[in-house]
Amino acid sequence: MSDKKDAVNIGVTLSGQLITAALAMIAVVGTFAAFIIDKRNVGLGYYLIAGGSFLSFVVSIIFGGKGINQARKDGFTGNWNLSNTKKSFNKQSIAAFFGIVLFAISVFFGKEKADDLKNNFEKQNQVITKLRRSDSLTKIKVAMLEIKLDSLRKTKNCFHSNIRKQHSTKCR
Repeated sequence: MSDKKDAVNIGVTLSGQLITAALAMIAVVGTFAAFIIDKRNVGLGYYLIAGGSFLSFVVSIIFGGKGINQARKDGFTGNWNLSNTKKSFNKQSIAAFFGIVLFAISVFFGKEKADDLKNNFEKQNQVITKLRRSDSLTKIKVAMLEIKLDSLRKTKNCFHSNIRKQHSTKCR
């Protein structure tokens, strides 16, 4: 009798540990979902897989609770039979395993979103390139205007010197 009671208690303890692990995995699924939705472009498939993972952990907790409740009921009557709780505990472990598999698959869903900082950096580079081109064109225009100004100065000086001398000599 004592051995059967110990065996059922081990099953209940393992079930409680699986419930704790399932609760932890629900938190992990939620954390990863927030990160993935923020950093990746995901479609309906991601939500279905991540939601399936979440639901699998919830179902695992429910089956574990049913198994523990059955062990409690059987223990109250002095019936320490493993077969009464085995079905619920097996379903619990299968649901938890299925949740882990779905979670692992969900981690790889989605394409990475373009980083806002990277986008801003690229826009700034484009603006800088345009400004450099504009600056180069402005420098060329200024150089051409300086040449024209020098030419006009020479023409003006030549014109004034010709008027003073009252003869027509060519200025260069």
